[in-house]
Amino acid sequence: MVKKKKGGFLVRLTSGLKYIFIFLCFYCSLAGCSGLSDYEVDLPGSYSIVSTSEHQVTISPKISEGSWDSAAVPVKVVEVGWDKNFILAKQVVLLDDPENTNNTEIPATENYHYWIIDIKTGVVTGPLDEQNFVDKKSELSISKDIKLKNVEDIR
Repeated sequence: MVKKKKGGFLVRLTSGLKYIFIFLCFYCSLAGCSGLSDYEVDLPGSYSIVSTSEHQVTISPKISEGSWDSAAVPVKVVEVGWDKNFILAKQVVLLDDPENTNNTEIPATENYHYWIIDIKTGVVTGPLDEQNFVDKKSELSISKDIKLKNVEDIR
């Protein structure tokens, strides 16, 4: 006759294996969590600021809860402003990180583009340099009251 050991699963594990098991359970529970940089901010006209990582911040049309169409304004959106008619965005271009060979991209801090989304028509104008952005805002009679705000401040 074989004697069965008393106790639950964790009690029967040796102490070293207990720590490994607990660590693996903890790791698996964290692996399913979204990152701190994952968020969305609803904008007028069914658009959203969508962030899936530190530098992957876009403006995309919302299809349904938690689902978006392809980006209207590509990565990395750094500033946004809007009213009931227009969404304005400032985007910094991402470049390959020369110090990292893992296809990592970093912001090109001196390379900005500007975008205008007409909420009523869905027309997206951009990328524009700063002067063309100012000219286009004037041409479209966009309110001067719309101020671009840092995306991190409005999330």
